[in-house]
Amino acid sequence: MAHAPVNTSGLPHTWLPAMLISFVVSMLCAAALYYVLAQHDRSLVTQRNAAAITAVEQSGRAMARTVAWFGESLLSEHLATVQQALEGQSSQIDLLDAAVITEDNLIVAARNPAAIGRRLQDPGWLAARRSPNGSITPGLEQGRHALIVVEPFRQQEHVVGWIRMVFATPPDVATLRSTDDLARDVALAVVPLFLLMTTLLILTLRGIMSQVRSLIGRILLESMDESQDPEGRAAEMSKAG
Repeated sequence: MAHAPVNTSGLPHTWLPAMLISFVVSMLCAAALYYVLAQHDRSLVTQRNAAAITAVEQSGRAMARTVAWFGESLLSEHLATVQQALEGQSSQIDLLDAAVITEDNLIVAARNPAAIGRRLQDPGWLAARRSPNGSITPGLEQGRHALIVVEPFRQQEHVVGWIRMVFATPPDVATLRSTDDLARDVALAVVPLFLLMTTLLILTLRGIMSQVRSLIGRILLESMDESQDPEGRAAEMSKAG
């Protein structure tokens, strides 16, 4: 006696294809979502850190202009007052250095008194003094990343010197999320999607298979009826005769 083949799979026929389709779609969605979140984080971090640097630039330029305005009338005769003002800025944590420089590149007042009398000849300074309206440039000072603000002193519309102030660049106020954090956020969004999609696909495939079985059953019944019709008609004709 022939036995029907036993289905060795523990999963119904509708589960496996539904899970495979849901898995592929979920992985594509996860990859796209991860990329979008990573790009958004990178953009947001860049904007926040740029805003912090811009704030330092604005406050540094405002301070340099204030010192320049204050020192314009004192540059030639009251350097001691300017020197006291610069030394008084020692409480500014972000201020790394400050100096008053004359037209011949000589430091005549400085936050660090030991720098007085030194001449600046480095290319960065020579490039900065060419700007008639001052400049802000990134650089290194005392081994730290810094913003170097240069503002001119003017007397009768002529530049007679410069104030050079160096501010420490603020540390990054925002950092990128770790890979684990991004993966967790993606999983929290994709896992429910996977479960919902799997459930809907299982229900859909079950409905389709049920309709297919019904259609096949009707076709088989119709074919059986057609095969039995000639014999029934012959019997009816013999009875009528």
